[in-house]
Amino acid sequence: MSAVATGDWITRLERQLKGSLPGMVLLALDVTDDGALAIGVLRVPLDARAGWHGPRMLLAILAAADARGLDVVCTPTDSYGSDRRALVRALGRAGFAPVLDDPSGHTMRRRTPCPELRTEMSW
Repeated sequence: MSAVATGDWITRLERQLKGSLPGMVLLALDVTDDGALAIGVLRVPLDARAGWHGPRMLLAILAAADARGLDVVCTPTDSYGSDRRALVRALGRAGFAPVLDDPSGHTMRRRTPCPELRTEMSW
């Protein structure tokens, strides 16, 4: 996959997800040197966190990665008022596993395809 083609679908996905929710959604996606899709930032506005917005966005990202045969990596943090332990549990339910010395430098990785993930999203 060329760098231009990679950037195009990532830019479209970021734009679509940011536009799907009012307020300031922070989202930064990139492809790592080892070919995984990295979630650098996924922040949903505080007033929207009680809803299903964050998980919906994560499922859309995972579906897009699965469609392209990409692993997904991230590093959950306490940034932006998040609860890191809750994020790790939620990511575990979505198929992520902790990794040490990942080539991407991230602390969690979800291999693709992940058959246990069921989603209504289509890309």
